Amino acid sequence: MSAVDFKAKAHIFKNTAFMLKCSFKSAPVATILIYLAYIAENVYYAVVFNVMFLQTAISIIEGNGTFKEFATKIGLIIFGKIAVDLFSYIVFHPVREKYEFKYEGYINRMIFEKAQQVELACYETPEFFDSYNRATWVIEKGAYKRIIEGSAWTLGSIISIIFLVIYLCQLDPLLLIIIVCPVIVMYFQVKRNGVEFAKEKEMTPFERQKDYTKRTVLLKDFAKEIKTTDIFTVVKRRFREATEKNIQTIGKYGRKIAVLEMFTDFFGEVIPIAGGFGYGCYRLIVRQDLPISDFSVLISAITNCRNKLNQLARYFTMQQKQCLWVQNLREFLAYEPKVAGGSIEPGEFESLEFRNVSFRYGDNKKNTLTNVSFKINKGESIAVVGHNGAGKTTLSKLMMRLYDVSEGEILYNGINIKEYDLLKYRDKFASVFQDYRIFAMTVAENVLIEEVDESNIERATKALKQSGVYGKIESLDKKENTILTREFDENGALLSGGESQKVTIARMFAKKFDLAILDEPSSALDPVAESKMYDSLMEGTKDKTVIYISHRLSSATRSDNILVFDHGELIEQGNHEELMALGGEYCNMFTLQASGYREEADENEA
Repeated sequence: MSAVDFKAKAHIFKNTAFMLKCSFKSAPVATILIYLAYIAENVYYAVVFNVMFLQTAISIIEGNGTFKEFATKIGLIIFGKIAVDLFSYIVFHPVREKYEFKYEGYINRMIFEKAQQVELACYETPEFFDSYNRATWVIEKGAYKRIIEGSAWTLGSIISIIFLVIYLCQLDPLLLIIIVCPVIVMYFQVKRNGVEFAKEKEMTPFERQKDYTKRTVLLKDFAKEIKTTDIFTVVKRRFREATEKNIQTIGKYGRKIAVLEMFTDFFGEVIPIAGGFGYGCYRLIVRQDLPISDFSVLISAITNCRNKLNQLARYFTMQQKQCLWVQNLREFLAYEPKVAGGSIEPGEFESLEFRNVSFRYGDNKKNTLTNVSFKINKGESIAVVGHNGAGKTTLSKLMMRLYDVSEGEILYNGINIKEYDLLKYRDKFASVFQDYRIFAMTVAENVLIEEVDESNIERATKALKQSGVYGKIESLDKKENTILTREFDENGALLSGGESQKVTIARMFAKKFDLAILDEPSSALDPVAESKMYDSLMEGTKDKTVIYISHRLSSATRSDNILVFDHGELIEQGNHEELMALGGEYCNMFTLQASGYREEADENEA
């Protein structure tokens, strides 16, 4: 047995049970109604309408009952149809539509929460994105709907088949041989689904490449480069290559799927029809021990039973395929983050110490940081400086425990940060990242990063004033309630790079924090705006511990301590005057930058 087949059989019931559990948690009443509707519809059409109605009609023709009895039975059958159709209409329209929204929301929340829990390193591996993409198939491919409704339909079909088998047994037990064919059909369809799943799994990275191409063509972030360079040629080539890889994959698995489909049709259609009808004719014509009325009902029962069994086989194998997608979801949700929190609640900040810390990304053999040691005390302002690639941003990620150190330890108030509750520890920090992002939400929501109401809107306004961008926000029609970007609102505001960066800086002012980490907070600002921003930061963070990370040294002259990094090593440490007197790397960097600022100022004056 192949690994795929074993996986399918081992998990089909567990995965269906998982989906049912989610269904009952998200919409219990709707789930029960869906099951009742499928059971009622199956039993009515397979047994009542197609067998009992025919049997009643033929019995009247043969004179085995009165017209009154016939009319009564027909009336009950018609009433049953109206009741079943009415119930199905109520369930399969307004009820199911609401159910789908609730269920999709529930599954997506689980996926989003898990994505939020995983360590940052996951976002730097293609395997994570493939895993995430496959987990969303449950929603995108409608697997959840097919599993829930398929299991409901299956239960209804099983009940119908039980009634039909009982009827066939009364006529002739040999007719039960038709059950064997759907079992064979089920086997071939399970094999086919295994091949289909392997095909789709192999196509996942190519589909992601195609999706990435679509995003780069449409998103504003890439528009200028695509329109002003020849990169679009590369983008088109990548899309074409991904499409060709998909075509090759389809060809690789296509012949296997076609052969399995042929066997499925042979055992699902040819043998049951020829065998069932042939045996009925044999008893009617040759043995002459089967009345015409029983023959007619027999053919109807065989047809319905065969159809139900074949449909059941298809539904089972469809469930098996959908459950392979559910297995992707469950594996994604079962991932245990490698950066896990402890149980200690962090107290008020007193100190943060790096003790012989080294760090490397993933399987890289080369360290990004090597044997770094320093200590930050409460109320200090620290500047972390160095050229690009010196390891400055990695330092901030380790401080906030977005990654764990490879060697050494980081101590918060003298205790290893791994011992602290992860979310409560991170809540001690306010951060402004170098690669900041503006969300397609209101200005206030972008500042507070939470739901906005009357109780906190003033905090957002105050933070915008402190960051120096309130003048721009006040000029907008809806002020703090203005939507940023035009992704969902054609009247949304488009801020400049500097204005956007100030909005992200306002997030720090709006938060209650013990330590602030600002990673290149002035990267989008000119020297004058940068100086004003640092004045505002110094004023707004009095008595706070602030860590400035930058290759520009405006913040360094105002800081209590400066950490100078080069190629992942801490090479100098001290205040501005001490490091200038040392005449080392910091002195060289500061002298060069000061010269650049003077030249820029002279050009502006000219």
